[in-house]
Amino acid sequence: MTILQISSKIYWGFKIEVTRDFLIDTEINDIISYMKKQMKKFFKTHNLLELAEGIDELNLHVHNFDIEDPIIYLCSHC
Repeated sequence: MTILQISSKIYWGFKIEVTRDFLIDTEINDIISYMKKQMKKFFKTHNLLELAEGIDELNLHVHNFDIEDPIIYLCSHC
């Protein structure tokens, strides 16, 4: 398993686990879309609607993508 973790001012620390197969078979933009969907689902489920609404404006990217890293950071600042 690998952890995808958000690195941003508001959402820092939000993380999910994914399989390495998922990372191998999925493009970076699709990984980012998947993460944003998971975040939105979590925030809505926990009635954190302001956080859920901010996901659409969240611009994420990955600096270094190495499938061997235990944590891959999706970053929204630079």
